[in-house]
Parts: sequence; C-alpha cells; structure tokens
Amino acid sequence: MENNRDISASGKSSVYSLFYAQVRRNRDAIAIEHQKNTWSYGTLDEAVRRLASVFTNLGVAKRDRVAIISENRPEYIVAELACAMTGAIIACQNWRLSLDELKHCITLVNPKLLIVSERFASNLNELDLSNLEFINLDDGYTELLGNVSAAISPQSLDPEEGIVILYTSGTTGLPKGALISHRAQIARMCALRLDTVIREQDAFIAWTPMFHMASTDQLLNALMSGSTVIIIDGLKPDAITDAASRYDLGWLVMLPGSIKPMIEHLKKTKPKLKSIACIGAMADLVPRQEVADLTELMGAPYLNSFGATETGLPPASAALIPPGITDYSLSKKVNSLCEVRLIDADGKEVNDGKTGELTIRGATVFSGYWNDEETNAKDFDG
Repeated sequence: MENNRDISASGKSSVYSLFYAQVRRNRDAIAIEHQKNTWSYGTLDEAVRRLASVFTNLGVAKRDRVAIISENRPEYIVAELACAMTGAIIACQNWRLSLDELKHCITLVNPKLLIVSERFASNLNELDLSNLEFINLDDGYTELLGNVSAAISPQSLDPEEGIVILYTSGTTGLPKGALISHRAQIARMCALRLDTVIREQDAFIAWTPMFHMASTDQLLNALMSGSTVIIIDGLKPDAITDAASRYDLGWLVMLPGSIKPMIEHLKKTKPKLKSIACIGAMADLVPRQEVADLTELMGAPYLNSFGATETGLPPASAALIPPGITDYSLSKKVNSLCEVRLIDADGKEVNDGKTGELTIRGATVFSGYWNDEETNAKDFDG
C-alpha cells in the first residue's frame, strides 16, 4: 500500500480540479460578473483551457513562473486558473511599487512569461525586460486564444505544488515572494467557511487588487465553491453596494482606509442589501464608531481578522463583532485548521498571560519565500 500511486492520487485535489468539479456540476452558473457582463463556469473554463494551450505552445511547463501585472479583470482570473491547470506558478505583481521594486519582484522569480495589461505596459518599457516573452491583454489577446484549441488535459499535480506567488509588503527590505501551494489555497477556503457562516453559494466581490491575498485567495475560494466573483476595479462604493443589492455575499472585504467612504455612501444612498455573512478586516486599526456604523448600515458582523500573506486568514481571524456596537473586545480567536503557540526568545512556550512570538503550523501555511533559503531556514522549524 505504501507505494500504491492510485491510492495516493485519490487524495490529491488541486485548485483547478475543484474548479472543474463546479464546471461539471453546473456549466451555466455565473462564475464572473464584470461591468454587468457575466461569464458562465463553462465560458470561463474554455478561456482557461485556451490560455493553458497558449502556455504549452510557449514552452511554459510545470513549476515555471508566469508574472502578471494588471488591474482587476476577468483575464487575471483566467491566467490564475490556467496556471493552476498546467502546474505553472503565477507571480502577481504589485503595480503600486516603484519601478526598481517592481523589477526586483519580477526578476526574483525569473518568469518564463509576463502577462500585462495596456494600463501598465508603458511602465514595463522602462524595466529592460526585453528578454521576456510578453502577452498584452489588450493587444492581440483575443486572437491569441482564438487560434488555439481548448482540448487540453490538466496536469496531474501534487497539492504541495505551488500555484501563486504573492509578495510581502517589504517593510524589512525589498518585497519577498511567498509561494502558496494548492494545498494551502484549498485549506484557506475551508478555514474561512469553518469559522464563519459563509455558504457555498455566497458571492465574493473582488475590488481589492488581485495581487493581494484579500482578492486572490478569496476569488479562488469562491470558484472552487461554485459561487460568483464580482470584479470591481478598485474601491467604488456605488458598484459595491449595487452588487450587494443583487447577490448574497460571503466575506465583503473592507480595509481600514475604505470604510469611511463606504459609510458616507451608505448613509447617502440607503441601499437595500441582500445578506452578507461578514464584513471588514483588521478591526484593531479601525475607529470603533466606524466599525459600529458600517456593520449597522450593512447588517453584517465585522471580521476581527489577524492573518498574513504567508498564512491566509489564520492564525486568528475567527472572531466576529456583532453589528452596531462600540463596546466590543479586540481579542483574537484562533482559526480552525491551525496550531498556534507563543514562544520566547529561546523558543520555549511562554506561560499564559505572557507576551511571546507567535508560531503557526497548519494546512494554510505557505511553502516558503521564493529563492530566499536564508530566511526560510530562520523562519521555518517543523
């Protein structure tokens, strides 16, 4: 039994295989809404397969990196799922970085291919990346997909294989590339649903940049669950409330700087919203009155989150603050699917009530920093 590959393979779902299970379940269900246009699961899968064929024709193989720099749009999701299907790794570039930082992030992962939208194409001309193969999403992309077949078989993948590289904020130097596996991505979907009241049909609004975990983690989770991703290009309160009036939502991400304009919009327009499982993030960085106002106006509890690019919403994002109150606790609640300890400078667990450094073990944890073995040796201790 130890060497029976069939037994081993039966437990190895991937992000793409779980997405495709939803395609088979209901091809006509809405996978994506963007600017009031919708893509069915079947339509999305065909685009994914065609881009996967393009990857193959360009020599992109398992574990090769595909860098992408683009605003939020359906083609971004197509690229992520095409990587998930072929075993390539998508490296999501932060277009807010300086040109020097952006060049560092791209060259760090040594991509085989770079996908860019026209909005950011001019920036790349200054980075001296002429040796890279490019795909411009706004120049020949539709024709490129139209010239290849959608009849391509997905790669058989170990869930420990990487699917996405997201970059840290770079607060201690240049950004680091965090490699997230299929296993971690699937576990992040499960942890959120175990610790909140999110249902499989609850939609997700992807308005935060897709280079950030707040969108990429959650949109992949939604598509593995069979729900809808509503794509919005940045913070647009009118578009967000319009979607919330038409779809039941799971987690509506609201970051600290976005909450005040959202409250102002809600008070002005008084929209009639459908159900929202939870809202917000990082309650300890938001004034209490803003938390109370937002939750009361949207009729949803606030997610008292404490997570990271490297760990997803864990280790401590399981607490919900009831709507409309200001006298809430900011204490964190440990998530499902993880083990947490607080340790001292010698690596020993501290006593209750003492301060320590948090360590985490669990299925949501990333697979290390790309090409940074020194940091990995320091930060990982199984």
